[in-house]
Amino acid sequence: MVEVSAKDVMALRGRTSAGIMDAKKALQEANGDMDQAAELLRKWGAGRAEGKMANEMKEGLIGGKVSADGKLGVILRLGCQTDFVARNDAFVKLLADLVKLAFENAIHTPADLNALPYGDGSGRTVEGVIKELVGGSIKENMAVTGLARFAAANGVVGMYIHHNAKVGTLVQIDGSSDAKISPVAQDIAMHITAGVPMVPVAITREHVDAGRVDQEKAEAMEAHKGKPPAVLEKIINSKLEKFFGEHVLLEQPFVKDEKRQVKELLAQIGGAVGAPLTLSHFSRFKVGEA
Repeated sequence: MVEVSAKDVMALRGRTSAGIMDAKKALQEANGDMDQAAELLRKWGAGRAEGKMANEMKEGLIGGKVSADGKLGVILRLGCQTDFVARNDAFVKLLADLVKLAFENAIHTPADLNALPYGDGSGRTVEGVIKELVGGSIKENMAVTGLARFAAANGVVGMYIHHNAKVGTLVQIDGSSDAKISPVAQDIAMHITAGVPMVPVAITREHVDAGRVDQEKAEAMEAHKGKPPAVLEKIINSKLEKFFGEHVLLEQPFVKDEKRQVKELLAQIGGAVGAPLTLSHFSRFKVGEA
C-alpha cells in the first residue's frame, strides 16, 4: 500500500473537507494522486449521503443579504439535524456561500439553487457539494429548506434576522426607492419575525386563504349554535374582525408602537416621501418549520 504524507492528507482535507482517515484512505487507493483521491471522496460522500437524506432536520440557520441600494435581497434557510452541526465552521461557510450564490443569480427556489454550479472550479453543483458534506465531514442530513429573492424596480427590500439566526424575514415595499423607506422596511421585517401578536398569514384580509376564513366561521357557528340568525351573524363578524386584526399584517398593531397598525406606519412614511406605498411581498423562515 502506498505511503502518504501527513502534508498530502491535510491538503486533501482542505480541498474536500473530508475526515483524516477518509483522506488518507483515498490517497492510498489513488496511489497518491490528489485529483483521483478527491474524486473518490466525492463518490464515497455521495453514496453515504443517500442513507441520511430522509432524516428530519429540526435545526439549522437563517442567512441573507440585501444590496447597498436596497433594491435586491435574498434570505434562505439551511437545515440540519443538530444544533452542534449548525455551529460547525463548514456549515456556516456553506450558508455564506449559498447566500452569495442566491444573491448573484436570478433564482427563487431551493431547487434552482441546488442546480447551480458551486463556483469553486470543481464543476460540482450545489446539490453535489451538499451531498458530499452530508456523507463526509458533516455526517448528517442538510438541505436548503427555504429561499426567497426579492428585486424591487421602484421600491425597497428590507430584512431582519434574529440574533440567533433561527428566524428571519424579507419584505418588499413598492412605490418609491427613497432611502427613508429602508429603515421602515427593516422594522416591518422585524415585526414579522417577532410574530407578535401572531405570525401574519397574509398582507391584507383579501389575501387570506378562503379555507382559513371558512374554518373561523365554522368554529363560531359551532360554539354558538342555537343563537338567532341575526345574533349569530354579529358573533361571526366579530370573530372574523378579531382574527383579521391578529393575523393580517397590515392590520396588526406595530410591534414597536402598538397604538398604530402596520398600515398606518406605511402610510406615514408614504406621506413623508410623497408617494403611496404598497407592502407587496414578505417571506418569513424559521428553523425547524416546514
